[in-house]
Amino acid sequence: MAGPEIGSRGGDDVEVAGGAGTVSVRLPCEEVGVGAIEIQGCWRSTAGVHEVWAVLTDLTTWPEWWPAISEVEVLEPRAPALAAARLTFSTRPPLRPLVTTLEVVDQTVPSRLDVLVSDGPLGGRGVFTVDEDPEGSRSCYDVSLSIRSLLFRPLEPILRSGTRSSGQARLERAGEDLARLAGGEPLPRHAPG
Repeated sequence: MAGPEIGSRGGDDVEVAGGAGTVSVRLPCEEVGVGAIEIQGCWRSTAGVHEVWAVLTDLTTWPEWWPAISEVEVLEPRAPALAAARLTFSTRPPLRPLVTTLEVVDQTVPSRLDVLVSDGPLGGRGVFTVDEDPEGSRSCYDVSLSIRSLLFRPLEPILRSGTRSSGQARLERAGEDLARLAGGEPLPRHAPG
């Protein structure tokens, strides 16, 4: 039986009974990249749930509201994906262009969109949710990305910058632009009260 391939998920070190040492437990055939990046947050707006959902699920609109994305090319989805698009990200030189494929793998209309980053130097998953808010809607994102190849290790600091102040400003702008594109206005993060 062959051992795990390069890039397989590394597990936890486990103490062997009797103090014989530690063993690294690995789960074969699960792809994991280098340097996971977690991006999470929520946006509130006066736009209704259905209006935000319409913008969110129209992948061609993403460059209009998500500042990190400069171009979208809609692709024929591979089964079982519901939709797919090639995304080009605005990245700093020398890492241009950063292109990856996003697949919509599940959706619950009009409240949840599950995506998979399936091709290119990045891999990962994301969930976007849209819920009622007393003043309109609340849209949340939870995205986990990793770098699929050591050759693209220089991308890690750029991606991690998305969680720092300048990246947070771009994410806030994304929420504002999403609200306006859906016909509403952005609201403060937390409802008053």
